[in-house]
Amino acid sequence: ETEKMYVDDLGLIVEGYMATMGAKGVPEDMKGKDKIVFGNIHQIYDWHKDYFLGELEKCVAEPRRLAQLFIKHERRLHMYVVYCQNKPKSEHIVSEYIDTYFEELKQQLGHRLQLNDLLIKPVQRIMKYQLLLKDFLKYYTKAGMDTEELEKAVEVMCIVPKRCNDMMNVGRLQGFEGKITAQGKLLQQDTFTISEQDSSFLSRAKERRVFLFEQLVIFSEPIDRKKGFSLPGYIFKNSIKASSPETSRAWVADVFQILETQRNFLNALQSPIEYQRRESKSNSLGRTMQPPVSAAAGLRPHSSASIDRHRTPCLRSHNSSLPSLYLPSHGPAESHTHVPHQVRFANRSARKKK
Repeated sequence: ETEKMYVDDLGLIVEGYMATMGAKGVPEDMKGKDKIVFGNIHQIYDWHKDYFLGELEKCVAEPRRLAQLFIKHERRLHMYVVYCQNKPKSEHIVSEYIDTYFEELKQQLGHRLQLNDLLIKPVQRIMKYQLLLKDFLKYYTKAGMDTEELEKAVEVMCIVPKRCNDMMNVGRLQGFEGKITAQGKLLQQDTFTISEQDSSFLSRAKERRVFLFEQLVIFSEPIDRKKGFSLPGYIFKNSIKASSPETSRAWVADVFQILETQRNFLNALQSPIEYQRRESKSNSLGRTMQPPVSAAAGLRPHSSASIDRHRTPCLRSHNSSLPSLYLPSHGPAESHTHVPHQVRFANRSARKKK
């Protein structure tokens, strides 16, 4: 029933707003923007109306089909990720015309909801499928039925919304001139507190949103709403791109080694006796420590502005007792902006957990 209501809401957009704008045209200052407003919502509407709604109705008589349905169409549901990546741009345009042009259309069509209320429906819907599947999983578990397929379906419908949320954040990134879709999968994103030392040797804490793609790391600054931005977003600051897959793997290995060192350091502080016992056992088995591979010479940031080679940057962990990672001055390296002499990273979410 809720799926049918959802399809009806999508119909208000496609057969209402989009059809009317196509037939009557749009204002001169909005030409070319209408495609950004709606993204790929026509594709989503057609699939749900012509196929998915009917398949869900069959599941009423055959509940066992439900899990298979979501597993089978995991790749098809990727169209929601595309929609969500475009959503921030859509919101920006809609906000410009919501009280003028789109309000007039709303009155003409006799709609109760505003356009922005309808355009958020796909985002809300893709988040709700996992709740439906979790309810079924709970019922199957209590009934002692096989839950393997349902568990897989729940996993799928947790991954897809996460990708949607991730790409909505990426869609809010402003000022990046590269092609986001060419950077591979988004692996991680989080907000970090960065301490930069200025010319007067005073440290200033700043927030940076960091996006880790397969091919690129992007550093951005959260937009202050007081500066006139009505929607949350991020201003591109700089990026780092490895010159080859081998360089990327070497750097990942080095970072992993540093994180392992930090983890061991914290374990030693929290449980020194247990830590010494494990270390003694490991050493008795002949464990050898391999030095990390240095691949800084192959690092190539995204931009072409040169780093000041007389000021070698030093990346430090937030805990000053831990070793620093120095970037050697030899080898080609470039950056969008001047790299600070010293940067300290502290994962904000990690600090909250403590």
